[in-house]
Amino acid sequence: MSKTVGIIGLGLLGGSLAKALKAYTDYEVVGYARRQEVCDAAIQDGVVKAAWTEVELLIENSDIVVFSLPPDTNARLFTEMAHLFRPGQVVTDVSSAKENFVRAVYDSIPKGTIFVSVHPMAGSEKGGYEVSHKNLFKGMGWIVLEDKASDVYSEEVAQELAEMGRAVGSRIEFVDIYAHDAYLAMVSHMPHLLASILTQVSGGDELGELRMKLSAGGFRDCTRVAGGLPSMWREIIYGNRHNVIEGLSQIESEIKRVKEILSQEDEGQALESYLERGREIRGKLPYLTGQIKNS
Repeated sequence: MSKTVGIIGLGLLGGSLAKALKAYTDYEVVGYARRQEVCDAAIQDGVVKAAWTEVELLIENSDIVVFSLPPDTNARLFTEMAHLFRPGQVVTDVSSAKENFVRAVYDSIPKGTIFVSVHPMAGSEKGGYEVSHKNLFKGMGWIVLEDKASDVYSEEVAQELAEMGRAVGSRIEFVDIYAHDAYLAMVSHMPHLLASILTQVSGGDELGELRMKLSAGGFRDCTRVAGGLPSMWREIIYGNRHNVIEGLSQIESEIKRVKEILSQEDEGQALESYLERGREIRGKLPYLTGQIKNS
């Protein structure tokens, strides 16, 4: 008998997960959304067998419950609903920053309920059920968070959630739950903030519109993520702010280094070497992320 996955939040990630599970696995899927019209759309699309605007009904009817709202919202909601979870039931989440949600779960999870966190490394600057799609996770990272010292962690469930990621087309990475947020600060949260900084420095004054008219692909690519939903990114970045601040400190040191390179009277030789090293590091990315297979 197939298990039922209940997804709390049918936005871009939650809606895409529902569509991917429906298309590529044998899981039954049910959903929760705040707005009835989203529930109705998911049912009409055949993505879920049921959807509610009451979280209690989803928890009651699910074997695996996926929290797919912004991190702090997930944490508050879990604390409110923790008493409803039963032994053997699985709790997971797809939050980009884990600290607050993990703390809420460990503070409130009932005995016998299992918790294994995951983080699909997929997304878009756009949000909402209407832009979700079944192939969002194809070729993307799917991080399974390990906490083998925890009484609520299950290696068997971790493997099941890894197989879920493989089924929807993702490549699997296992990462220690307490290391996750520091890693993601450097490759996701801080870059989002830097995109906003670059946008405001370049386009935020009286000459900004003219500068942006003159821009091309480089500016567009560097600032794409600045178009993300501010309320969601506020929760992600602020919830991981200690790691983001550390990352920004490293950026400040690197900017100081680049200023020193530009001050050298060497016809730009040190600058070229610096740019070449950046090019070499960036060149590894398609191989490291599985976009190109090593021969």
